[in-house]
Amino acid sequence: MARPKVPLISKRAALEAALDIIDTEGIDALSIRRLADRLGVNGASLYHHFQNKDEIVVGAAKLALEEVRVPQGHEEPWQVWLLRNARRLRAAFRDHPDLVPVMLRREPLGIGTSQLEQTFAMLAEEGVPLGAIAPMMEALELYAIGSALHESAAGSTKPDRKRAPHMAEADAARALTPDEIFDLVCEQIVATTVAVATEKSGAKPNSQKKPPAKRTRRSA
Repeated sequence: MARPKVPLISKRAALEAALDIIDTEGIDALSIRRLADRLGVNGASLYHHFQNKDEIVVGAAKLALEEVRVPQGHEEPWQVWLLRNARRLRAAFRDHPDLVPVMLRREPLGIGTSQLEQTFAMLAEEGVPLGAIAPMMEALELYAIGSALHESAAGSTKPDRKRAPHMAEADAARALTPDEIFDLVCEQIVATTVAVATEKSGAKPNSQKKPPAKRTRRSA
């Protein structure tokens, strides 16, 4: 089939439709033909933007993670924007579970690599001990995955009062929401990782000089 000279659909529209198919029907349901049918075009139109299905899947994963951004400047404490990104990462894992294995292979697939590089640079500029950055980021990601998958699974089931009355009572009386638990644990991950790294290095917390407040960094 001949490829149209002018693209009939935008790349973003195609990725949004692909992401919807993955979320509602599963990643195995996505194909060039299925996506073309959803968009009302022939398959050849998609080859203006993608070489194959794998490239579409990677693009959909990038779209799912696009809210995880590095701030443009140093106007707010690094703990604030780091926790915000952890929440957004958790939301991406929770809302797009079929893409979790793809998102976890982001480095070889080039998904979010520039954002991560900028995040590491920003944290170092803010005075976060260098030895804390990689373990802290890894721990936050691992917890985001576990929290997201647990919430997705637990959301459809509740303890049976007849078989597990104590579990049901405790669940009904829970004092913290999943979001509050996530924030609390992430705050502890950050504080503990920085404290341990600082102790091991013998340095003082935030001892590195911060850049001027007006300095900005181009977002990814």
